[in-house]
Amino acid sequence: MSGDSIAAAERFDPGSPFVSLMEAEGMVRYCWAAQAVRGKEVLDAGCGVGHGARILADAGAKRVTGVTDSQDAHSEAVRRAGDVAEFITGELEALPFAPSSFDIAVCFDAIDRSEQRSELLDELHRILREDGSLLLASANPDGLERELASRFAAVALHRQHSRLASAILAGDGRADHEATLAVRSIAPLDSGQATMTLVVAGKREMPALADVVALADPFEARSWEDRLERARRETDEALRRVEEARGRERHVSAERDLLSRRLIDAEQARARSLTAQEQDGRPGDETSVRDPAILALGRSASLRTNALRNAAKTLLGLRR
Repeated sequence: MSGDSIAAAERFDPGSPFVSLMEAEGMVRYCWAAQAVRGKEVLDAGCGVGHGARILADAGAKRVTGVTDSQDAHSEAVRRAGDVAEFITGELEALPFAPSSFDIAVCFDAIDRSEQRSELLDELHRILREDGSLLLASANPDGLERELASRFAAVALHRQHSRLASAILAGDGRADHEATLAVRSIAPLDSGQATMTLVVAGKREMPALADVVALADPFEARSWEDRLERARRETDEALRRVEEARGRERHVSAERDLLSRRLIDAEQARARSLTAQEQDGRPGDETSVRDPAILALGRSASLRTNALRNAAKTLLGLRR
């Protein structure tokens, strides 16, 4: 993924007046991981443009080091969070650190971009200390739990769900991003509908992490409603065009059948005319084969047949 693509995909800015659902999804993963980093040395593998590294640092991490494979993303990360974290450029499948360099490794989304998942997991295991833990997120978790279980003593899955929410807040409602809310799920949270699978894996034991909810900007719901309504209108219009096309196809089919019947009639008339000519042209017959009336009938049948053939060809061309 290019640096520009990473910057576009991870554009969360804590100072922004608007937070979309996609941005909240990325932020809440780091808020969830932040529960385990106080006093720890932390690696943010696939740090993007650095907003997650700042969250980890603000949560009390002793040291935060971010790694990205993009020079553009590295420059942006230094600009955003260089005062609280160190950033380097490197390959996640060949991390430039000695074994047992970190207490916590965070790797959100990057594993899905890697074509060497096994090597990446080996590296994350290598740089962790003997009591270290890995916090990982993937949208394609097939086989991931089994791969981690072969490397770590303890593995637990968490699921990330994106849902509309309604909050009741005391006072003026100006709760900051660290506000603690009691959350009740009204709609069922089916694991098969999760947008992301998060995994906690520990070399000895896992940190205890509580569930976390991040609320996006309220206008996000309206935006999705508008998109849904627009999609419905586009679908209705497409169905209308399909029905019109089917109507035209039925009309063309009926016209083709009619022309086919007329063509058969013309062929039969021509055959009768030729038969009549042959009979009238027999030796000794009083009527000559050059009788003008019979010749005119034959020419008329031939012209009508050719015209019907041409019309049928044109109609079949339109049908295709």
